[in-house]
Order: sequence, then C-alpha cells, then structure tokens
Amino acid sequence: MFFFFKRKLLPQYSNIPYTPLAPQEQHPPSRRRRLLYQLFKFLALLLLTAAIITTSCLLYTPKLSPLEQLSAPIPVMPRDFRIVGLVFYGRRSRVEILDCYLKQNLVANGGLLSEVIFIARTDNADDLAFLDELVANTPAYTRRDIGGRKATYGQAWAVAEKGVMYIKIDDDIEHLFTSTNTINSPRLALLHAHLSSAIHPFLPSSLPPSPSSPRQNWRPSLLPTYPLSNTSTTGPPPLPRHPSPRSYPQGYSWLPLPAPYNTSLKGTPMELLLHDDALGYEEGYRNWAVGAQQHMSFLRNLEEDGLWRYGFDGGAAISERWGNGRGKVVWGQGGKRRGEEGERGETTWDMRGARIQINMIAIWGDDVVDNAPVPDDDEWYLGVELVARLGRRAVVDMNAIAVHFAFRHQRKGMERTDLLARYKALAEERVCRS
Repeated sequence: MFFFFKRKLLPQYSNIPYTPLAPQEQHPPSRRRRLLYQLFKFLALLLLTAAIITTSCLLYTPKLSPLEQLSAPIPVMPRDFRIVGLVFYGRRSRVEILDCYLKQNLVANGGLLSEVIFIARTDNADDLAFLDELVANTPAYTRRDIGGRKATYGQAWAVAEKGVMYIKIDDDIEHLFTSTNTINSPRLALLHAHLSSAIHPFLPSSLPPSPSSPRQNWRPSLLPTYPLSNTSTTGPPPLPRHPSPRSYPQGYSWLPLPAPYNTSLKGTPMELLLHDDALGYEEGYRNWAVGAQQHMSFLRNLEEDGLWRYGFDGGAAISERWGNGRGKVVWGQGGKRRGEEGERGETTWDMRGARIQINMIAIWGDDVVDNAPVPDDDEWYLGVELVARLGRRAVVDMNAIAVHFAFRHQRKGMERTDLLARYKALAEERVCRS
C-alpha cells in the first residue's frame, strides 16, 4: 500500500524559502490512479497464483495403484539413522520370493534398507548354500549364525545395535509394502473377515492341475469357477473344518465360487471366524484352509486394485470387539477412506496390551539392547511386556500390507497348493530385476 503526504510549513519555519511541491505531490491520488493501482495488485496476484499452480503440476506425482507401487522408488532416505532388515532365515523356497522385495528396498536401488542381516536358523546344507550365494552376490547382505535350528528366536536379537531401526521380517513374507497390516495373521484375520469386501469365497479344487492351466500367472481372474452340480440349490457342499491336505493333488488351485454364491462366505473356511472370536483366533493360527482362502482373496484384491478393502470403515467400534476388548482404531490426518473410490485415511490400530504376531515389525535397536536379553518368546516380550514396561504403544499400520505365507501348523496344507508359485509369478512380473 502506498501513502501520499502533503507537506505543510510550520510557523517556526515560515522564514525558510518556500519550495513548491512537485505536481504529483500536491493532490491526493485521483480515482483513476486508485483504480490502476488495484488493477496492478490483481494482476500481480494472478501471476503469483499461476506460478504456484504450474510448479505444483510439475512436482505432482500421480497416485499409483498397488501394482505400480511395487516397482516405484522410495523418494526420501532418512539421514540420521540406519534402517536394517533382519530376516529370520530358514527356507530357500520362501526367500527366493522375498529376495526380490528386499533388493528393491535397498538404498542402492532407491529404497530405505542400508543392510539386510539374515539370521541363519537352519541346518539344511542346501538352504545354507543358497543363502551364501545370495550374500556373495549382494554387498548389502550379511549372514549371522546363532546356533542353527536349535537356536531360539530370542537369541537372534543379540545382533541388535543402538542407533539402528530394525525391520524384522520372517522369511515367509511373500509380498510387502511396509510394516504392516498382515495377511494370514490370526488377530488381523478376525478383522478382515468382518470387513464387507476384503475376503472372497474360494474353495479348494480336487482336480489335478491341467498342463494348460495358468500355473505361472498369479491372477485369480484367469481361474475357472468352482464346479457345482447343475441341480445344486444350496451351493457347494460344506468343507470339513480341518480338511486333510492329502485329499488334494500337489499344485492344485483354490477356485472362486460362481454366482449366486460369490458374495457370501457361507460354507468356506473363513466362515469359522465370523461367529466366535476365540475359535476364530485359533483357526486363524492353525487352520491351513483359512490361510489359503486369505491368500487367494489378497491376490484378487491386488488384481482389482482393491487393497483399500483391508482398511477400516467403521471406526473404533470394529476393533473394540476383535482386539481382546482392548484394540482401538486411531484416526490420523486424512480421515476415513471413501468406499469404492479407493481413498483411505491414515489409520493405526493400537493393540492396547493385546498380543499380536510379529511376522514383520519395526523396532529401535536401542530398545532391544537396553532391555536384553530377549527371552525365547520374543513375540510376547517385544509386543506386550516391553511395551508396557517402557510406557509405549504397539500399533499396526493399517495402510501398509504384508503377506505372511504360513504358520507351522499350516505349512503342510499350504505347500500342496499353487500359492507359492503364484507369489513367485507376481514377484517375477512386478519386482524381480533381470
């Protein structure tokens, strides 16, 4: 804003020779000048706005689909600390898939992991030889031995150092973004089962895989539907609560149910999680069929760009029931997701003292070192006891997805399916470097 002054001579200075004002100083600005000034301000504001919009368009990164995110670089690397992956290693067949995701997330490839430490918890010579080959060919990989198969999970944490953030990862994490809303984790499975569209009806096929079937394609949409009798009016026959893995041929597929049975979980393994929370937790941990249905549902959601289905829609009321009465959703900036549009809020699930599986977690090395030794049951110690002792909170990032293949009780049944082949095909298509 401009100010205009008209000079007036004071009496004590009346004997000083008078110097006339310049013409532009003799009168207040005219109406025309004020209008021109306002027009100038408007044009300046308009140019500034245009510059901001142009800069924003140049810096804007389009929203990526979950499949596109698999190969997208991570833009920011923290400078003040190191992030180290800590993989509890035991099986080559699992790490052949996980390796692609680990390498993608190394600092050298635009990721956040400065190093990946493999804790060797196996005595199998072939599995150890494969690990040694990985380490020899990847400078950021290291192997640590803690006593082989007989070593406890607690002993593995002896490698922790202060000033480091560790991302602990089980070797059968087959798909990941970050840490994590985990697929095939009992407590989270209870939540997923009650979300309206996260779990889909699939059943195991007793037919051997056809040589022409898309065994090397991970997409469920290429599968035929589950065969039903033409006279069936009640849907598929009920599946045994714990079906025998030997009832199905090696490498078989789980098939989607046809209409009109493709919108209900009735008669499928995941129905066990809908009515009794204690029973549902136990089935989510031990029942391989429950795990297989979760995996096929995840692959369908991924194919349909529908990973938002694993978020929350109903606020804290959802987890007040399925967190031993202690879970709570904490909403952050961004609010709730917007249904079918795929927009999701920033959400965490506070465990409030309840136990949760630690197939993939982030933890500070300082907390581990200062509270060593870690006992055999590292899951209880790190996720419940230590959290209470330090006055911290254990939270789940519901906007991040990881897929855990199988618990010990699920392995025999899960390994007869084609699920590992599907996850390998997904990794090779979207993540693995040639």
